[in-house]
Amino acid sequence: MTIKDQVLLLLESHRGEFFSGQEIADRLSVTRAGIWKAVKSLVKEGYAIEAVNNKGYILQKAPDVLSAAFIEQQLKERGIHLAVQVEKMVDSTNNVLKQYVAGGEKRDMVLLAEEQSAGRGRRGRSFYSPEGTGLYLSLLLHPDVGPEEGTMLTTLTAVAAAKAVERIIGEQVQIKWVNDVWLRGKKISGILTEGSASLEEGKLEYVVVGIGINIYEPAGGFPEEIKEVAGAVFTHDIAQENLRNRLSVDFLTNFMDYYQTFPSRDYLEEYRRRCFVVGKRVRIVTPGGTPGKALQNTEGKEIPDREYAFALGVDDACHLKVQYDDGTIDFLSSGEISIKLE
Repeated sequence: MTIKDQVLLLLESHRGEFFSGQEIADRLSVTRAGIWKAVKSLVKEGYAIEAVNNKGYILQKAPDVLSAAFIEQQLKERGIHLAVQVEKMVDSTNNVLKQYVAGGEKRDMVLLAEEQSAGRGRRGRSFYSPEGTGLYLSLLLHPDVGPEEGTMLTTLTAVAAAKAVERIIGEQVQIKWVNDVWLRGKKISGILTEGSASLEEGKLEYVVVGIGINIYEPAGGFPEEIKEVAGAVFTHDIAQENLRNRLSVDFLTNFMDYYQTFPSRDYLEEYRRRCFVVGKRVRIVTPGGTPGKALQNTEGKEIPDREYAFALGVDDACHLKVQYDDGTIDFLSSGEISIKLE
């Protein structure tokens, strides 16, 4: 941990208190010159640190800048031990962690970025990730489960995110099957889970769980192609002090609370409670973007239209139970289709 990180943690954890340069230097076993340099660097980053003669330094206000030191310290206080890394910009947090794995990384860790130049979603879609407006992070994990069970980490992540956002704003946060987090009728978050499995052992070698949450609406609005569906927790003109760090800690705490008992599905009832598509008529869309049109059976006879159905519920494997117009019951897999509300 750098001197700057240590100074920030000290001032952040003792809000409202003054610390002289000498006192901080003694606590951290560094020189007063090192403390002055660290404070100057923090002020340059936007931290409002006041220096008062005969009193010392006091943190008045913290900007909404990601801090690996703050997040890691807060997690440790909750008994969660994850390596935490923050980058200014990456192509994709998922991509970077997979590169780490290729380089021999064996730890469980979390990578956060202020900006992604090529954020990714499911089925090759992009995830708009401008600087400073969202929470973009990926977890590298090594669960002792098979590939099929590993897919349930997506469901777990959606619940952890929904609970964290709801705690911040005090409004109901819902989930659109299978893994989109929704607020006020719009999508604020997407999740992408990737991994590698051992064919010999039938178990996962690692999993990378990536999530993007739109915290602030971009100043110029969302791009034309997503503006009808994309939403954010706050408008661009409502800055929240240290929000993304606090939200990161809440999300990771929720996630690890569930993950420590994984593959137990303690989160499933919470997922079902938030899944707002249940009880509604839905339109089924294939991965290629086309509706689930009528097919032919082995005898060449047309099977009734499979484009529309009524969502009945979510089973223990997070399949969506639906009933087609002809009365047929089916269980839909997220890997096969997506849905649109009618």
